[in-house]
Amino acid sequence: MARTKSPLWGLDASGSLGGEVVYSRWKGIKYARRHVVPANPRTAEQVRTRSVFAFCSAFWANAPALVHEPNEAAASGRPLTDRNVFIGNNVRALRSLSNLSGLVISPGVAGGYALASLDATGGTGTVTAEAVAASPPTGWTVDQVVFVLVSDQDPHEDFSCTVLAEADATSPYSVTWTGLDAGDYWVAAYPRYTRPDGKKAYGPSSITGVTVS
Repeated sequence: MARTKSPLWGLDASGSLGGEVVYSRWKGIKYARRHVVPANPRTAEQVRTRSVFAFCSAFWANAPALVHEPNEAAASGRPLTDRNVFIGNNVRALRSLSNLSGLVISPGVAGGYALASLDATGGTGTVTAEAVAASPPTGWTVDQVVFVLVSDQDPHEDFSCTVLAEADATSPYSVTWTGLDAGDYWVAAYPRYTRPDGKKAYGPSSITGVTVS
Protein backbone atom coordinates (compact mmCIF):
# COMPACT_ATOMS: atom_id res chain seq x y z
CA MET A 1 0.00 0.00 0.00
CA ALA A 2 1.46 3.36 -1.01
CA ARG A 3 0.60 6.54 0.90
CA THR A 4 -0.22 9.46 -1.38
CA LYS A 5 -0.33 13.24 -0.98
CA SER A 6 -1.99 14.30 -4.22
CA PRO A 7 -3.48 11.47 -6.27
CA LEU A 8 -4.80 12.23 -9.71
CA TRP A 9 -3.10 15.59 -10.27
CA GLY A 10 -3.78 16.99 -6.81
CA LEU A 11 -7.47 16.02 -6.50
CA ASP A 12 -8.92 13.75 -3.85
CA ALA A 13 -9.87 10.43 -5.39
CA SER A 14 -11.40 7.09 -4.59
CA GLY A 15 -12.16 3.98 -6.61
CA SER A 16 -10.01 2.44 -9.33
CA LEU A 17 -8.07 3.91 -12.22
CA GLY A 18 -7.95 1.86 -15.38
CA GLY A 19 -8.51 -1.33 -13.42
CA GLU A 20 -4.88 -1.13 -12.23
CA VAL A 21 -4.74 1.23 -9.21
CA VAL A 22 -7.23 1.72 -6.38
CA TYR A 23 -7.37 5.02 -4.47
CA SER A 24 -9.01 5.23 -1.05
CA ARG A 25 -8.63 6.40 2.54
CA TRP A 26 -7.85 4.55 5.76
CA LYS A 27 -8.16 6.44 9.05
CA GLY A 28 -7.99 9.72 7.14
CA ILE A 29 -4.83 8.78 5.23
CA LYS A 30 -5.03 8.72 1.44
CA TYR A 31 -3.43 5.71 -0.17
CA ALA A 32 -3.13 3.86 -3.45
CA ARG A 33 -2.77 0.14 -4.00
CA ARG A 34 -2.75 -2.29 -6.85
CA HIS A 35 -6.18 -3.49 -7.94
CA VAL A 36 -6.60 -7.18 -7.08
CA VAL A 37 -9.51 -9.32 -8.25
CA PRO A 38 -10.78 -11.36 -5.26
CA ALA A 39 -10.38 -15.10 -5.61
CA ASN A 40 -13.49 -17.23 -5.84
CA PRO A 41 -12.29 -20.77 -5.18
CA ARG A 42 -14.58 -23.44 -6.56
CA THR A 43 -13.08 -26.73 -5.52
CA ALA A 44 -15.48 -29.65 -5.32
CA GLU A 45 -15.61 -29.43 -1.52
CA GLN A 46 -16.26 -25.68 -1.52
CA VAL A 47 -19.07 -26.07 -4.04
CA ARG A 48 -20.63 -28.80 -1.89
CA THR A 49 -20.48 -26.60 1.18
CA ARG A 50 -21.99 -23.62 -0.63
CA SER A 51 -24.86 -25.63 -2.06
CA VAL A 52 -25.75 -27.14 1.33
CA PHE A 53 -25.48 -23.71 2.97
CA ALA A 54 -28.01 -22.34 0.45
CA PHE A 55 -30.34 -25.29 1.13
CA CYS A 56 -30.12 -24.85 4.92
CA SER A 57 -30.75 -21.13 4.64
CA ALA A 58 -33.91 -21.74 2.61
CA PHE A 59 -34.99 -24.54 4.96
CA TRP A 60 -34.70 -22.18 7.93
CA ALA A 61 -36.70 -19.49 6.15
CA ASN A 62 -39.52 -21.97 5.52
CA ALA A 63 -39.38 -23.81 8.86
CA PRO A 64 -42.22 -23.61 11.43
CA ALA A 65 -41.71 -21.98 14.84
CA LEU A 66 -41.28 -25.40 16.49
CA VAL A 67 -38.09 -25.85 14.44
CA HIS A 68 -36.83 -22.40 15.43
CA GLU A 69 -37.47 -22.81 19.17
CA PRO A 70 -34.58 -25.10 20.23
CA ASN A 71 -32.15 -23.21 18.00
CA GLU A 72 -33.21 -19.91 19.58
CA ALA A 73 -32.51 -21.47 22.99
CA ALA A 74 -29.10 -22.71 21.80
CA ALA A 75 -28.17 -19.22 20.58
CA SER A 76 -29.27 -17.44 23.77
CA GLY A 77 -26.36 -15.71 25.49
CA ARG A 78 -23.94 -16.51 22.68
CA PRO A 79 -22.60 -14.34 19.83
CA LEU A 80 -24.78 -16.29 17.40
CA THR A 81 -28.27 -16.11 15.96
CA ASP A 82 -30.71 -19.01 15.92
CA ARG A 83 -30.21 -19.13 12.14
CA ASN A 84 -26.43 -19.41 12.64
CA VAL A 85 -26.90 -22.35 14.99
CA PHE A 86 -29.23 -24.23 12.64
CA ILE A 87 -27.19 -23.64 9.48
CA GLY A 88 -23.85 -24.41 11.15
CA ASN A 89 -25.05 -27.73 12.56
CA ASN A 90 -26.72 -28.81 9.35
CA VAL A 91 -23.98 -27.82 6.92
CA ARG A 92 -21.65 -30.06 8.91
CA ALA A 93 -24.22 -32.86 9.11
CA LEU A 94 -25.47 -32.81 5.50
CA ARG A 95 -22.57 -31.74 3.27
CA SER A 96 -21.42 -35.34 2.65
CA LEU A 97 -24.94 -36.79 2.24
CA SER A 98 -27.33 -37.08 -0.71
CA ASN A 99 -30.44 -37.18 1.52
CA LEU A 100 -31.68 -35.60 4.75
CA SER A 101 -30.86 -38.49 7.09
CA GLY A 102 -28.50 -36.26 9.09
CA LEU A 103 -30.92 -33.34 9.55
CA VAL A 104 -30.52 -31.65 12.96
CA ILE A 105 -33.69 -29.98 14.22
CA SER A 106 -32.57 -29.60 17.85
CA PRO A 107 -28.89 -29.56 18.85
CA GLY A 108 -29.74 -30.31 22.48
CA VAL A 109 -29.83 -27.42 24.97
CA ALA A 110 -29.37 -27.04 28.74
CA GLY A 111 -28.80 -30.73 29.36
CA GLY A 112 -31.98 -31.99 27.70
CA TYR A 113 -32.18 -35.77 27.20
CA ALA A 114 -32.68 -37.49 23.85
CA LEU A 115 -35.78 -39.57 23.21
CA ALA A 116 -35.71 -43.19 24.33
CA SER A 117 -37.20 -44.18 20.96
CA LEU A 118 -38.76 -42.79 17.79
CA ASP A 119 -40.78 -44.75 15.23
CA ALA A 120 -42.75 -43.77 12.13
CA THR A 121 -45.21 -45.70 9.95
CA GLY A 122 -46.29 -44.65 6.48
CA GLY A 123 -49.53 -45.43 4.70
CA THR A 124 -51.56 -44.09 1.79
CA GLY A 125 -51.07 -40.35 2.14
CA THR A 126 -50.34 -40.66 5.87
CA VAL A 127 -47.51 -40.81 8.40
CA THR A 128 -47.91 -41.67 12.07
CA ALA A 129 -44.97 -40.96 14.37
CA GLU A 130 -44.61 -42.24 17.93
CA ALA A 131 -41.97 -41.40 20.54
CA VAL A 132 -41.01 -42.46 24.03
CA ALA A 133 -39.33 -39.83 26.20
CA ALA A 134 -36.42 -40.84 28.39
CA SER A 135 -37.15 -40.83 32.11
CA PRO A 136 -35.75 -37.50 33.35
CA PRO A 137 -34.13 -36.90 36.76
CA THR A 138 -36.21 -36.05 39.82
CA GLY A 139 -37.71 -32.59 39.52
CA TRP A 140 -37.65 -32.55 35.70
CA THR A 141 -40.88 -32.73 33.70
CA VAL A 142 -41.51 -33.46 30.04
CA ASP A 143 -43.48 -30.55 28.54
CA GLN A 144 -43.99 -32.03 25.11
CA VAL A 145 -42.45 -33.91 22.23
CA VAL A 146 -42.14 -32.04 18.94
CA PHE A 147 -42.40 -34.00 15.68
CA VAL A 148 -41.16 -32.56 12.38
CA LEU A 149 -42.03 -34.19 9.05
CA VAL A 150 -39.76 -33.38 6.08
CA SER A 151 -39.98 -34.70 2.54
CA ASP A 152 -36.64 -36.09 1.42
CA GLN A 153 -34.32 -34.47 -1.11
CA ASP A 154 -30.64 -34.01 -1.91
CA PRO A 155 -29.45 -31.07 0.25
CA HIS A 156 -27.09 -30.02 -2.55
CA GLU A 157 -30.09 -29.08 -4.69
CA ASP A 158 -32.48 -26.13 -4.43
CA PHE A 159 -34.82 -26.36 -1.46
CA SER A 160 -38.13 -28.04 -2.36
CA CYS A 161 -39.15 -29.71 0.92
CA THR A 162 -42.47 -30.01 2.63
CA VAL A 163 -41.85 -29.17 6.31
CA LEU A 164 -44.60 -29.80 8.88
CA ALA A 165 -44.36 -29.68 12.67
CA GLU A 166 -46.69 -30.72 15.49
CA ALA A 167 -46.28 -31.12 19.26
CA ASP A 168 -47.91 -33.60 21.64
CA ALA A 169 -47.93 -32.83 25.36
CA THR A 170 -49.43 -36.12 26.54
CA SER A 171 -47.76 -39.51 26.83
CA PRO A 172 -47.78 -41.72 24.80
CA TYR A 173 -46.49 -39.07 22.40
CA SER A 174 -47.68 -39.38 18.81
CA VAL A 175 -48.73 -37.36 15.76
CA THR A 176 -50.48 -38.32 12.52
CA TRP A 177 -50.23 -36.35 9.27
CA THR A 178 -52.67 -36.92 6.41
CA GLY A 179 -53.08 -35.73 2.82
CA LEU A 180 -49.41 -36.28 1.99
CA ASP A 181 -47.96 -36.87 -1.45
CA ALA A 182 -46.36 -40.25 -2.10
CA GLY A 183 -42.61 -40.37 -1.54
CA ASP A 184 -39.85 -40.67 1.02
CA TYR A 185 -39.93 -38.60 4.20
CA TRP A 186 -37.97 -38.11 7.42
CA VAL A 187 -39.48 -37.66 10.86
CA ALA A 188 -37.31 -35.78 13.34
CA ALA A 189 -38.40 -35.33 16.95
CA TYR A 190 -37.12 -33.78 20.15
CA PRO A 191 -38.46 -33.49 23.74
CA ARG A 192 -38.74 -30.23 25.67
CA TYR A 193 -38.32 -30.32 29.45
CA THR A 194 -38.82 -27.98 32.38
CA ARG A 195 -35.94 -28.27 34.84
CA PRO A 196 -36.24 -27.86 38.62
CA ASP A 197 -34.95 -24.28 38.28
CA GLY A 198 -37.81 -23.47 35.89
CA LYS A 199 -35.59 -23.21 32.83
CA LYS A 200 -36.41 -25.04 29.60
CA ALA A 201 -34.17 -27.80 28.26
CA TYR A 202 -34.28 -29.43 24.83
CA GLY A 203 -33.13 -32.92 23.93
CA PRO A 204 -31.10 -33.47 20.76
CA SER A 205 -33.37 -34.48 17.91
CA SER A 206 -33.71 -38.07 16.73
CA ILE A 207 -34.61 -38.93 13.14
CA THR A 208 -36.12 -41.87 11.26
CA GLY A 209 -37.17 -42.49 7.66
CA VAL A 210 -40.62 -43.39 6.35
CA THR A 211 -42.27 -43.93 2.96
CA VAL A 212 -45.74 -42.68 1.97
CA SER A 213 -47.63 -44.61 -0.67
